[in-house]
Order: sequence, then structure tokens, then C-alpha cells
Amino acid sequence: MSVQNTSKFVSDSAETAFLSARVPVPLKNRFKALAAERGAKVQDLLQQIVQEYVDDQSSGPLAATDVIARLRSVRGDLEGQGIGHLYLFGSLARGEAQAGSDIDLSYEPKQGAQLSLFDLARLKDVLETALDMPGRVDLAPRARLAPHVAEAAANDELRIF
Repeated sequence: MSVQNTSKFVSDSAETAFLSARVPVPLKNRFKALAAERGAKVQDLLQQIVQEYVDDQSSGPLAATDVIARLRSVRGDLEGQGIGHLYLFGSLARGEAQAGSDIDLSYEPKQGAQLSLFDLARLKDVLETALDMPGRVDLAPRARLAPHVAEAAANDELRIF
């Protein structure tokens, strides 16, 4: 039997060790219920969660150059959906990102483009897929950044295209 992780298989035949943690009883009971809802053993679910956490923390942040290259590779898709210019800002642009940091992006729409919430959701999906970072991309219209955010972004933003 094996537990599937997004990046690798963890086999029961691999050398294992006991890991113990004290948690409040309600948390323990909720975790057991979640495992049952998924048809998984508590031990297998916990092993998968720990493996995913360690993988995430070990991978470190992407470099700004990697993010820019990946996003430029989907430029045609983004432009086709109404994006005129895309910018990277925040900790990644400043070289201060850590494991788990989000990717802060702002955009300027093409002239005359009207982007709906559905359009923005599709755009965010394209960005998260290109970066392989589901749920970790923040996307905002450049013209609508809060004044304090816009000022900080102007100091460290990098134009992707």
C-alpha cells in the first residue's frame, strides 16, 4: 500500500519512525473524522500531510527570474484574455521571498478590455498553473492598488511584459 503525494510515492516498505504530537482532543477527533470522510487511515493521511508540508518548506521560493520566465511563456494566453502588461512586485521582486511566500502580480488591461470576475478567475488559474503554485498568486489591477501598496510596488516592481 502507498500514499500518493503530488510529487512522489511514499511506500509502507520504506524505513519509518514514530512521530508523536500532543493535540487537543477535539482536534484529534476532527482529524479522525476527516480521514474517515476520505476513506483513509489516520496514519496515511497524517503521513501525506507531513510529507507535503516538508516538501513545501524544503523547496524554497522561486527566484524572480524563474517566475518571469514562466509567466512570459504564457504571455500569449494572458494577452488573449485581455492583459496588456503584467508586473511582479512584493517580496519576490525584492529578493526577500521565503518558502510559502505568495506571488504578487498587478496588471494593466489592454485598451478597451473589460475583464469580468470570471475572466479574472481564468487569468488567475493560468498564472497559478504556469507557476505551479495553486492558491499562492495574488492578482490585482495596477490602477486599483491601494495607495500605500501602489507606492511600495512602484519601488520594487518588475515588468514581466
